[in-house]
Amino acid sequence: MPPHPWADGPWPLLETPSKTKDITTHPALYIANEMAFAHNSMLRGLNSIYLQAPHVSDPTDITDFLFFITSWAAWVSHHHILEEEKMFPGFERVIGIPGFLGVNVEQHHSFQPSLKRLLEYGRDTEPGEYDAKIVRGIIEAMAPGFREHLAGRLSECEAEAGGQDKNVVPPMVLGLRDVTFEGGNDWPVMPPLSAWVVHYFFKRKYNGAWRFLPCDTWGRPRELAFGGGGGE
Repeated sequence: MPPHPWADGPWPLLETPSKTKDITTHPALYIANEMAFAHNSMLRGLNSIYLQAPHVSDPTDITDFLFFITSWAAWVSHHHILEEEKMFPGFERVIGIPGFLGVNVEQHHSFQPSLKRLLEYGRDTEPGEYDAKIVRGIIEAMAPGFREHLAGRLSECEAEAGGQDKNVVPPMVLGLRDVTFEGGNDWPVMPPLSAWVVHYFFKRKYNGAWRFLPCDTWGRPRELAFGGGGGE
């Protein structure tokens, strides 16, 4: 296990339902478990950006780091759009109460401006203008509400997610999971050799940005490349 600080803080990860419950007893438990793993990947990304931001100074490293920030913010934003447009209406139809998940939508709107600002900062900032204090300030404003939303809580959405750039989302998500979390897990379940395909084909295009991920393609924790006790 890498030395601290690592991507499990400063904003703590969520305990998954499978740690204490048999998630096969009800579909809702299974869905909640999948969401917990996905949300923990988002938190690892948020923590990785926050922890490494002050330690990135070389223009090439900054360029890669800004792409990492942009990729993470775009992924999270896309995920929340899917929730609002696909998942939440589906859940409400099953429950039979329109607007039942309105609070979750309101939570999205509470941190969406900061998420958008982070996305735009990563996308529009030139390396010479990079300021770690701005990045950290945006995250500090967003993180409490963001984590609260993730803690509060997918076939139709999987089809939508499949349309995302395979050179960005798969390598990023696989490097944000942790197969050692809670004693070991196999999230996300994938076809055989999928991780190999991601590692040797899809990861290559933006390989510089994936240096900032807290785990390798196989979900094994590693030291953060910048400010995490050592380099790769």
